[in-house]
Amino acid sequence: MRFIDQKPLAVSSKRMLLVVGLLLLLLAVSAACGTTDTTNKVGESDGAVDEEGLRLTTRPEANYSIDDLTAVGYKKNKQFPAETVPGSMDVWYGFFSQRDIEVRFYESHAAALELGVEPAEVIIARTAGQRDYLIPVVNLYPAYAVVGNTVMLCERQLSTCEALIDALP
Repeated sequence: MRFIDQKPLAVSSKRMLLVVGLLLLLLAVSAACGTTDTTNKVGESDGAVDEEGLRLTTRPEANYSIDDLTAVGYKKNKQFPAETVPGSMDVWYGFFSQRDIEVRFYESHAAALELGVEPAEVIIARTAGQRDYLIPVVNLYPAYAVVGNTVMLCERQLSTCEALIDALP
């Protein structure tokens, strides 16, 4: 009887060691995945992203033109009259990395914050299916970035604009 009692105990110990080993491995993998990259990314030390991940404010000293954006790969598609966005100096709809980005240019970063944030908030507050008055397609702009003197409306998520911002000088 001792032999029968000892065998299940030995198997149980092996299983326990296996479970403990797997848990330690899982903890190690989780810790590795949870580490942060310390490279300078948009939204970390360079700017401020809100808690919802929908709004970014960065590069207050920068002053961009459409030529700066096209130089890094922004494909301009259509220019809108500046009057369609009160306070703006120029408005472009285009693409970067196969994603739509509308860029509104203002006189300065302060003007972009003062005049451009409220209209951007109205656009990101729209639900799916509502149409943008400038672009005759379903609204796909749930996020925006104030970058220097621009307000960028980002298709689907903030990272769409972050890719363009990272490419800018």
